[in-house]
Amino acid sequence: MACKNRTILLLLMVFAFLFCNAQVAKNKKTILFIGAHPDDETAISEVLYKYTRMGNKVFVIIATDGKDGTRVTKIPAGDSLGALRRKESICGCQVLGAEPPIFLGIERLDTKIGTGKYFKEHQRFMDSLRTRIPLIKPDLIITAGPDGDTHHSEHIVTGATVTELLLAEDWVDKYPLYHFAWTKEVASVDPGSLMDAKYCNVIVNFTLEDKKKAIEAINCYVTQYTAEELKSEAENKLKDPAHSICFRQFVVKTGLKDDL
Repeated sequence: MACKNRTILLLLMVFAFLFCNAQVAKNKKTILFIGAHPDDETAISEVLYKYTRMGNKVFVIIATDGKDGTRVTKIPAGDSLGALRRKESICGCQVLGAEPPIFLGIERLDTKIGTGKYFKEHQRFMDSLRTRIPLIKPDLIITAGPDGDTHHSEHIVTGATVTELLLAEDWVDKYPLYHFAWTKEVASVDPGSLMDAKYCNVIVNFTLEDKKKAIEAINCYVTQYTAEELKSEAENKLKDPAHSICFRQFVVKTGLKDDL
């Protein structure tokens, strides 16, 4: 009888262990960040690291290779710079514990390449996302809102394209979309890139550890920031008392009205 009781107890313990593991796995999320360039995810690195640290899976899709990003580097625009920026993004994602970044290879998402070519690249971006998103099956998507984080035209187009696709494919509820945003109380890279605080409907808090990991990640991007800028960015993050980022969920009211 004692042996039988021990067997039953062991089976109950095994069942409880499997049940708890199944519940933990069920609560984990798959998060997808979609950006225009390598390094765009650094805007919310603290949040991305928080979620990977908690055992969630984070994917990063990058539309372009950023081969024209010559603001601080002496490397000329072109494929060589694009290849370096891809390596920097791989480094950044590795630091954050995210999956290796997915590069779509879109040339540009503005009319610098000509209006006709822009239309083709925009469509290629849409088609690529239409294929990739269902394969990743994210529980939520994060991208820049109408302000483009810093009013960058390619950031704006990226966010708008994701929104356009969700509306076209009836994916608004299937893949909830969140725009990260800065309110007047938070200093952003571009002082004009703000959202009234009343439209912030999600706050994600993070820790000092998450901030330090974000600093480590941004140091991967040596072609995009000077040593002085990286030092300043680290100092600003560490002295900033805020440990949160604001998000706005994209929501569409359904149902018909007779008139405007």
